[in-house]
Amino acid sequence: MINTLFLKKISLFSELQNDDVEKIVEISSEKIHKKNEVIFHENDPGSVLFILKSGAVKISVCDRNGREDILKIIYPGEFFGDMSLLDGKHRSATVSAMEKSVSLIVQREHFLLLINKHPNLVMNMLATMSRRLRKTDEKIASLRFADSYGKVAKVILDLAEEHGTRTDGKIVVDLNLNRQAFADHAGTTRETATRILNEFQKSGCIMMNKRKIIIMNESVLRRELF
Repeated sequence: MINTLFLKKISLFSELQNDDVEKIVEISSEKIHKKNEVIFHENDPGSVLFILKSGAVKISVCDRNGREDILKIIYPGEFFGDMSLLDGKHRSATVSAMEKSVSLIVQREHFLLLINKHPNLVMNMLATMSRRLRKTDEKIASLRFADSYGKVAKVILDLAEEHGTRTDGKIVVDLNLNRQAFADHAGTTRETATRILNEFQKSGCIMMNKRKIIIMNESVLRRELF
């Protein structure tokens, strides 16, 4: 069941009146994604906006050697597939479910009609796309120039910025990532990522607890970026 209160919490729709949110509910449907299911491939035609309701999905591309680089992890309350929705072009990356997930989907033709009535939706989408593009540029620069310590530190800090919870001077980051996915996100091997995480923990700047990373000293991590 699609909840209007959930949609109101989405940045894209937060400024809409309840009646208009109800109209989005009317043109939306739910889709379940199995764990590891590819939701769409890079270069697929794009005609659907996805709003993640539960679970986690990853946006990734493959390099020339076929290795996967994770550009971003999408969590509930975020949307994806918006670039193709606006320009009608093919998908720029591959999106896969990291665990069983549920998305709300809106067809492009229906969404374009909604935009005609609420052009501010485009501005909200462009703001989100701009932030993602900036993060992607930073990610590319990190993959090219940073050493492995900097790459791992950047992934931790990015996840903390987007999904971390601050408490008592610490930042708690829930990781919906296994070690291999974390390494792919950092653009390094699993062995290297694990070794660096252990070194960060020994130094006292982080603590690891199952799938949580607790940042104890943010400034030490940030020094690894330079």
